[in-house]
Amino acid sequence: MRRILFVVAVVILGTSATVAYELNFGRFTPRSIPIFVVSILGSFSLITSFAVWTAARLELPTSLFFFDLPISRRWSRFLGYGVGLGILIFLTNRAVYLTSTARPLRPWYVANIDNHVGLFVLAARSALLEETFFRLFGIPFIISLVMRAFYGWRPRMSLDRGIVSDPVDGMDPPRPVLVLAVVASSLLFGLHHPFYPLPAVAFGLTLGVIYLRAGWESAVVAHFLGNYLLFAGIYL
Repeated sequence: MRRILFVVAVVILGTSATVAYELNFGRFTPRSIPIFVVSILGSFSLITSFAVWTAARLELPTSLFFFDLPISRRWSRFLGYGVGLGILIFLTNRAVYLTSTARPLRPWYVANIDNHVGLFVLAARSALLEETFFRLFGIPFIISLVMRAFYGWRPRMSLDRGIVSDPVDGMDPPRPVLVLAVVASSLLFGLHHPFYPLPAVAFGLTLGVIYLRAGWESAVVAHFLGNYLLFAGIYL
């Protein structure tokens, strides 16, 4: 049940942030809104469901909800990794971005940002979409490919009264496979940010560690804080 609730939460948050961002820039016509919402809901549902099931099958953490820790330690990880490293990401990247004079390298999607509401929506949208795709989906997906190719891992599901239940016969990936997945997802993350790819790769490595140590929500918060504080210094 907790996994289902987690999937629902990710879908709702991601869809809401994406729709809010598009509405903020007036990119919808009345007829296009339902199509866009349905497509985003469908995409998030498929990606998140696959990611959560695969991560559970590989005995990977997905969310702090699934960590076998007391609530106090979950909060400490969230604050340390999510909030603390989010501020650290901003401080370390600040030297790269805020001292740069290469204004033409600004990505197109910040051209119309001139207030904190638009900035908040952009930072939230980026954090939710990118952490869902590159960490929540990307890391388990890359690990699953390696485990299939080199360790004979084959996923299967048990059926309980006709309902698909939790995966069975989980396999804990070796540490080198985890490292490979974090590095590969970070390189893809860097390619996704062609304006400053090397800082983005370093950013992605940090977020990968946060995801594995403190869950998706901590990675989202760290990503959001890093983006919002950085963008506020550059674009406002």
